[in-house]
Amino acid sequence: MPRWIFWFLVLLAACGDSSPNFSLSVPGTSVTLGSFTTVTVSASFSPGASNTVTLSLEGVPQGISGSFNPPTLSSGNPTSQLTILASSGVATGTYDAVVRGTSGGASNTASFRLSVLSGGGGGGSGGNISGTVSIGTGTAPTANQDFVPGDIIVKFKAGVGLQSVQTLSAGGALVQRVRSLSIERVSLYRASLDPQGTLDAIADLAARADVEYAHPNYRFYPARTPNDPLYAQQWHYPAINLPQAWDTERGQTNPVTVAVIDTGQLLQHPDFDPSRILPGFDMISDPNNARDGNGRDNNPEDSGDLIEPTQSSYHGTHVAGTILARSDNNLGVAGVSWGARLLPVRVLGVQGGSLVDITDGMLWAAALPVDGAPNNPNKAAIINMSLGGALPCSQTPLYQDVINRINAAGVIIVAAAGNNAQNVANFVPASCSGVITVGGTGPSGGRAPYSNFGTRIDVMAPGGNVSINLNGIQSGGGVLSPLKSDPNNQFNYVFYHGTSMAAPHVAGLIALMKSVRPSLTRAEALDILRRTARPLNQTQCQGETDTRRPTPPPGITATDCGAGLVDAQAAIQALGGAPVGSFILSTTPSSLSLAPVGTAQVVVGIERVGGFTGAINLSLQGAPAGVSGSFTPNPSAGTTATLALSVDATVPPGQYPMVVQGSAGSQTVNAALVLTVGTANLPTLKDVFMAALFWTGSEFDVNRSKGVTLSADTRTGSYTIPGLEAGSYAVAGWKDINQNQTVDSGDYFGVYLVNRQVALIRPPASNINLSLELVSGTTTEPEREPALQALKKLIQRR
Repeated sequence: MPRWIFWFLVLLAACGDSSPNFSLSVPGTSVTLGSFTTVTVSASFSPGASNTVTLSLEGVPQGISGSFNPPTLSSGNPTSQLTILASSGVATGTYDAVVRGTSGGASNTASFRLSVLSGGGGGGSGGNISGTVSIGTGTAPTANQDFVPGDIIVKFKAGVGLQSVQTLSAGGALVQRVRSLSIERVSLYRASLDPQGTLDAIADLAARADVEYAHPNYRFYPARTPNDPLYAQQWHYPAINLPQAWDTERGQTNPVTVAVIDTGQLLQHPDFDPSRILPGFDMISDPNNARDGNGRDNNPEDSGDLIEPTQSSYHGTHVAGTILARSDNNLGVAGVSWGARLLPVRVLGVQGGSLVDITDGMLWAAALPVDGAPNNPNKAAIINMSLGGALPCSQTPLYQDVINRINAAGVIIVAAAGNNAQNVANFVPASCSGVITVGGTGPSGGRAPYSNFGTRIDVMAPGGNVSINLNGIQSGGGVLSPLKSDPNNQFNYVFYHGTSMAAPHVAGLIALMKSVRPSLTRAEALDILRRTARPLNQTQCQGETDTRRPTPPPGITATDCGAGLVDAQAAIQALGGAPVGSFILSTTPSSLSLAPVGTAQVVVGIERVGGFTGAINLSLQGAPAGVSGSFTPNPSAGTTATLALSVDATVPPGQYPMVVQGSAGSQTVNAALVLTVGTANLPTLKDVFMAALFWTGSEFDVNRSKGVTLSADTRTGSYTIPGLEAGSYAVAGWKDINQNQTVDSGDYFGVYLVNRQVALIRPPASNINLSLELVSGTTTEPEREPALQALKKLIQRR
């Protein structure tokens, strides 16, 4: 063998293959001066790889150091926690840092943005650390609410770059950004998580200083109660004086586009006019839920939801039929508007609809951009939403964000109140600000037994009651509209009842009103509907009964049915009269939860119509003893005011419907506000353990750490940890609720943070203030985990 070949083989054996069989990824992060942060380093290996990768940190300025736990990665252990420490002398700014992995002669790198933030505090000569500590008022989320497991909706605060938050560590898992949700700074994230794991991740994300809100991708369902198909007269139109309104306007003067956000429609039904159906969209992203073999597409045809083994509800068809079925054509039934155009938007499938699909459908209907969907050239003037779920709007802030944006685009949203015979304040989207919320009445004109109620109701409309046989027709007390029989595949007409049937009466009526006055705004429409409605008295609002609800819910008054039953004739006539100067009010949030000794701020929106410019005096009505509020400014001559609400320690737990009342001259206008007061037996600081954890530069040294146990039986108090040697400390606290010596769900835990990073304090130091928050799962955010583990060890040594 030639000598050169021998030495070539020796060299080749020594060097090995220099081509890496792995890749690395590191999300961007930030660190506060005098503190540390923790970020997850992940590796992906080629199939069958068995090598070990050693990690190192490069590209950072002097004064920043990093340690990896574990220091190596393999295909069996592909993640490591990188702890980055920034000394107080480092210049603030953003750096291009690099994690390098080496394995034999091969290496690979991953770059990430590292932001160094100002902060930190303390002296440095040793002594005491003191401050205040409080017990948070949060409540643990539950996994029994219906949402899409693994989906998380996150809105970041202004200034956060999306490139730095593509992957987030939360709840012990990595969640990946899927896409924008077409609302500024709102994205959908996804991970392979069960329901409780999803809630744990949400709790972690919601606690981040750069996150405005994080919540599940809830599922919602049609607000309906279907029944067997029968045919009878449409008693519900004379009930609102609609035939008299048709003498003046049938909706053909200036045809209006109405979007029905629902299950889609049976667009071939003979009582739909093809010339009045615009190109729609199927916004259901999950093919299994869509039941049409694919995800989002341009076909909004209702594929059926199989609510019975052989029959689908075709809910959206029934709703659309009330709004705009062909009229005066010697066939079937009439719609409220004879000229309105249908914009079908399918968002509800076999499993209902997800919040992301529904809100994307709403935005698309309003001709606003939706990521991944084509532009809608036919902007809706009105959106009907006969759907909902049992959540207050405050728990689904994405809904409110989307509604606000659609309102700003000049589109009117009509929402069904819901069919649970409960306060509408606990249901969305009906409880959100900026929608016209519609309750249901039966054939007697009183509240239907299923209809939700409360001060958030704007108006009532016929929803029907199929338990009543009317005009000799079984179930004839329901609302009749187009449908299809699946067993014989024949189009037909069916009685349904529900607030789903009430809402399209109002959407159709507003379409008639806008046909008369195309410039009609939401505020003007709502003002006219309220002024011209026929009020329900207390007995009527307590409502009809049926076998399932033989007695009305207790405590209902006339105000729980809003302004009363809409009057189509009076509303149309009001459009022809001289403008009436008036105003409407709204509250954001319209419902909220506070614990005793809690405070909150509510924005009161003021929309003026008919040229009204006067000052409005605001007051809080219906507040229980111990709940007080003050308005700034008051009176208000502008478009908003702020209500500062406070709850003292004497207020018992419960739900308290209130109203924000505005008065100007002879006019009095109300806006609903529902306050839920949590349990008064919240934990106190008694037996809370506060610790100063000594940081060596790479880990916490329990032997050099100290702690104290508090005795104050209050929810906020002071603490002092004395006699600390010179050095850097993290400050943490823990309330062991179940006394099992383990930080677990239901306990309260907190760490002193600056810029959401665990801050290192040099004693003597004061004003080190922190709050202990409810632990909703078994994990904490990675940057807090080292402090938590050190705290556990220190407690074990007590």
